[in-house]
Amino acid sequence: MIYITGPIAFDTIIYCKRFPEINAAVPITGLYQVCGGAGGNTAAVLSSLGQNVSLISMVGEDFTGSDYERRLRELGVDLKHVKTVYGTYTSRAFMPVDSDGNLRSFFYWGATSAFRNLLVPRINLTSKDLIHIATGDPKFNRRLVAAYPDATISFDPGYDVPLYSKDDFEFIFGRVNLFFANEHECSVVLHKVGKKTAKDLLSYGLDAVVVTHGAKGSEVFTPKAKITVKAYTKVKCVDPTGAGDAYRAGFLAAFMKGKPLKECAKIGSATASFIISEVGGQTNIPTWEQAEKRAKEL
Repeated sequence: MIYITGPIAFDTIIYCKRFPEINAAVPITGLYQVCGGAGGNTAAVLSSLGQNVSLISMVGEDFTGSDYERRLRELGVDLKHVKTVYGTYTSRAFMPVDSDGNLRSFFYWGATSAFRNLLVPRINLTSKDLIHIATGDPKFNRRLVAAYPDATISFDPGYDVPLYSKDDFEFIFGRVNLFFANEHECSVVLHKVGKKTAKDLLSYGLDAVVVTHGAKGSEVFTPKAKITVKAYTKVKCVDPTGAGDAYRAGFLAAFMKGKPLKECAKIGSATASFIISEVGGQTNIPTWEQAEKRAKEL
């Protein structure tokens, strides 16, 4: 079982030729409302890849009975740890994308704000289980890793890296096994903790540091090696939303199957390539067989 903690959100993706200047407007060329949130995205993709998934998240009253809830249940995602915060809305992300594929994100925390005071759920972990932290409140994530000191844990702070202090990062790094970040997020983390390179983060006791570079591929740093994997570039990038979540889901699905880290990164890249070919982080989710077939081309 993979326990995923992170936000569920309704995404509004906006396409425009260019981002407007301050106090200016530009025409919208496309508008889509899709299922999103790092927790929801990662859970949906992992479930489609054949993993047993339980999601730990907070939602508003508008989630109950929604197409999003039905979708996750149809995919087989366990929602018993998804709590409703009455009197508020489920989180929402508003993401404008320009003609060059550059993405900006505006996030309304909504129900996700309740993570700060959420009690860590009691889960019966076995040695075969994994906890994946997909962004979210730093204080809750600190409590979570402290509550399960013997668990295998992967950590992806995502867009929320600015919310973490140096002490938050060092506390969590000392209690997790895998760390995921894109190039920009990693640079922010390095600045906060006073390290120079991604490999330097291994000094906290991490088993692996995974840094993604978009179309340039990804790198996996371990105490013994540096692994470089190309991105799958045979598809057109229609929408980058959710690509990082899909990469992590693919990586972790392979990791749970006991695959070598290089193959984990290849499966991650292959999985992300399906997601970017359509609008939304959950619109074009592959099966394990589809991702594995594409990964063999890398």
